[in-house]
Amino acid sequence: MSTKLLTDEQKELFSLMLPQYGAVVKQNVTAKIFNVSLATLYRMREQGIGAGYKKLDSKSKNGTVVYPLQEIVRYLTESNIKTA
Repeated sequence: MSTKLLTDEQKELFSLMLPQYGAVVKQNVTAKIFNVSLATLYRMREQGIGAGYKKLDSKSKNGTVVYPLQEIVRYLTESNIKTA
């Protein structure tokens, strides 16, 4: 997970999303935010793409996966393709 600071644009989006989603987002909600299936979200993790995530109970293979909202915001804004 990246430790860099959020840009002003990202901070604004974070503040808009925080009341609705909270600071930590379950994977089913994250899939809805990204408009993908849970299976696609899983594949994204396996391929090392997408938002950074945390695995609760990391000693267990099937630990609960959650996404910090700041990582969701970072992914949503940094994956944009800029057009001329």
